[in-house]
Amino acid sequence: MPPKPKIKIPVHVFVYTIAFLPGSFYAYHWYKNAPTDEEFEEKLRQNYSQNIDNSRDKHAQMNAFLQSMKDPNSDQQKKMNEVLMGGRGGQKRLYSVDETLYGTEEGAKLALAAQEEAKKKAEKKRKKKKRESKASDEGSVDGMSSSTGGRIVKSSVAAVAVVGALAVGASFFLGGRRSQ
Repeated sequence: MPPKPKIKIPVHVFVYTIAFLPGSFYAYHWYKNAPTDEEFEEKLRQNYSQNIDNSRDKHAQMNAFLQSMKDPNSDQQKKMNEVLMGGRGGQKRLYSVDETLYGTEEGAKLALAAQEEAKKKAEKKRKKKKRESKASDEGSVDGMSSSTGGRIVKSSVAAVAVVGALAVGASFFLGGRRSQ
């Protein structure tokens, strides 16, 4: 019989110790050989000077913008007021006007024709909607159309099937035994 060990180390502690050793050695090596702040800053200046300059320029532009926003008489403040007004500062025409027809009898006739055309389209839409609502009311049972009722039944069956599958999966996952 082999001699009894003097120190007992659980297996999981041993495995975690072995797993963390390389990371610990690398951290120690980096700590001892890490560049100083001055060296690191010099390396950044060499490799990323373009990005640093762009960042400084953008910072200066943002400061100038914010300072101009504080001044109520600046051009930037006037531009922002125009944006905030959303074009409501003055009355603007949202459609083009044909100057040759504006104010003439021919222009008035064309305007009336356009209005009549718009009324006809609106009437057609209203009639079509009325026909569709009549057709769906005739095919409905208890205020529900047959196509809608069929979809509800199918979705209900699908929902029950999904819930049943989840219940079966949970019972297998939990060991299939009832707690007593």
